[in-house]
Amino acid sequence: MKADEKQQAALLKALSHPVRLRILRLLRHGPCCASSTNAAIPVSQPNLSQHLRALREAGIIDFCQVGPKRCFYLCRPGLTGNLLDLLDREHPRIFKSPDDIKREAGKK
Repeated sequence: MKADEKQQAALLKALSHPVRLRILRLLRHGPCCASSTNAAIPVSQPNLSQHLRALREAGIIDFCQVGPKRCFYLCRPGLTGNLLDLLDREHPRIFKSPDDIKREAGKK
């Protein structure tokens, strides 16, 4: 496995939780301090901190200290925005017959 594939897998793993996706959707609209984030996403403060840390460690978000507050922001907004757009689109499931598979496999 290539190093970049390991990094990509770690990135996708960091995104693979509903609370983390909600955090990203919130931060997509601009920076948000921890208390405001917690008000918008009703989970316990320790649980929110764990999710924020996972996203920070993956290099998806970061924070600035503003007085006593930590304000979080997307540090890879293009990537995050594209991924969220992709997830929000309709992706119908496609079913194939054995004949479809044989025909497509034969084209290679």
